[in-house]
Amino acid sequence: MAPSVRTLPALILLALAAAWAPGAKAKDPAPTEIRLGKTPQPVPQADPAQVRVVERFMAARQSASLDRTKVPAARRWLTAAVQVDTNTLAGEPGQTLVAFDFPDGAIERQTDGRFRVSVYLLFADRQGKVVQSRDEMVTFTGKAGAQVCAALKVTNTMRWDSDEVTRSAARLHSGQALDVAEQSLRSWASQQTRVAAYSIEDVYPAGIGQIMVPCLEFSAEFGKRGYDVADVPIMMRRGSKGYQIEPTAN
Repeated sequence: MAPSVRTLPALILLALAAAWAPGAKAKDPAPTEIRLGKTPQPVPQADPAQVRVVERFMAARQSASLDRTKVPAARRWLTAAVQVDTNTLAGEPGQTLVAFDFPDGAIERQTDGRFRVSVYLLFADRQGKVVQSRDEMVTFTGKAGAQVCAALKVTNTMRWDSDEVTRSAARLHSGQALDVAEQSLRSWASQQTRVAAYSIEDVYPAGIGQIMVPCLEFSAEFGKRGYDVADVPIMMRRGSKGYQIEPTAN
């Protein structure tokens, strides 16, 4: 039987009471997931054979930087179209190619079996101090069943100048501290089983009679891409015999 008109107000009041009763609150809708931007595309994996070609070419250049009699062997990687001087191929006189690196995504496949890669190179002097870094674009092509370098272009060069470090040490009257740090780093580089180099970033006061020399230590496996770098601050204290390196806590 349909409810009478008299009962309608009572039904409305009952519905309102149920809506405001404890625990009767409606559940909030589930939050909507919002994604900003596009999902990044996965980085393509490099062809191991192409990686090995680049490493072999760079290893030949690394050998030439250590021994200039091996420059002709490095040049055999070049086609006749590549006209580069020895400084570009093996570094300037007195320089050693310490390390080189390129990520998988830096290899770009081209037509006719060609590919090119952007490579970062790190050079040091004979004592192991980093003096230059460089970016190159290197193109490879097939020739007589092998891959050779068809183009080599230097895209960026940076000199690692130490003049500012020397001026900082002079302002702090701590030239002797800088010399001690240099000797310690040269000794470290010469004792490594891997190719090694270092860089002194600056000289800072670290308290009364104390100096901090922030440094970078680089190491790499010969002929292989990639390198390790460690931030190593050298703490020094002035004593009766001048500045001496403080032992580091393990």
